[in-house]
Amino acid sequence: MTRSRWIIGVGLAGTVAVVFLYLSLFAQPALTAVQPMRGPSVVAVYATGTVEPVHVARVGANVPGRIEQVLVQEGDAVVEGEVLAILDNREASAAVRELEARLEYATSDVERYRRLFRSGNTSAASKDQSEANFRSAEAALEAARVRLQEHFIRAAISGDVMRSEMQLDVGDLVTAGKVLFVLGNPSHLWVEAEVDEEDIPRVLVGQKALIRADAFEGQALEGRIKEITPFGDPIARTYRVHIALPYDTPLLAGMTTELNIILREKQDALLVPSSAVINGVVWTVDDGDVLAKNLPRLGPIDGTFVEVLADLDESVWVIREPTSDLRAGEEVHVIREGR
Repeated sequence: MTRSRWIIGVGLAGTVAVVFLYLSLFAQPALTAVQPMRGPSVVAVYATGTVEPVHVARVGANVPGRIEQVLVQEGDAVVEGEVLAILDNREASAAVRELEARLEYATSDVERYRRLFRSGNTSAASKDQSEANFRSAEAALEAARVRLQEHFIRAAISGDVMRSEMQLDVGDLVTAGKVLFVLGNPSHLWVEAEVDEEDIPRVLVGQKALIRADAFEGQALEGRIKEITPFGDPIARTYRVHIALPYDTPLLAGMTTELNIILREKQDALLVPSSAVINGVVWTVDDGDVLAKNLPRLGPIDGTFVEVLADLDESVWVIREPTSDLRAGEEVHVIREGR
């Protein structure tokens, strides 16, 4: 009787061992494995920017004053030097007229003293004083004329009046330095972008940029790096980059954009799911479902896939979503997708 109980006990122990083995291999959640695939890979730098004319001028008043006339409106074509608006210049004009009269008197006075000096009827000192008065009057008039011209706001370049920075009406008071008009050529545009200082060493003139704007949702418009500002903004820690646009671009001046500056592009790259990479580690399984830990050389992890640059065979099976408790040499339950 005792011997029979012992046999039954051994049988139960064997059953427990089988159940334990089954649970250890099959009751645990199955891991999904996939093989690397071939596809396009792009390494890019992200930036934001604004569409602006290549040649742009922001024009304002050099002196404070009240608007007397506004001669242009948004959309008008202007040529360099054309008057855009006039400030009240009555006081400046009166100063010019006064100094013109002073110069006229000084001119006749210096001529009279020169005649007297030649005839010996005055001293050299008197003649020199009259000439000094003449030069002073001449200089004062020139300065007054310059001040008068500052009341005429002129176009700094030829182009279109793309924007009036404020609603200008006759009688409005404007301050010195205030931008009143933005001039430019709306058919010759580029994107002015700000690139982080950490990324700027990899950005080069001639690289392609893919541009997105809210007004053209779903479209990736192309441009090329035209210029890179050699000195960055130490506060914002960015560098200014200009992206040239084709003449037929649908983008309009003033639009905000998002950009991907393409650093490297490969059409037949070896890719694994981004979810398969944890701290640079990729787990694979052999034909016996035994785990192996791999440290391949990878490209930047971005989006759905990451490019494998080296040290991972194309034929291996990769655990798509590895867990933190995996151990090299461990046998696991694997479902191979695509087999």
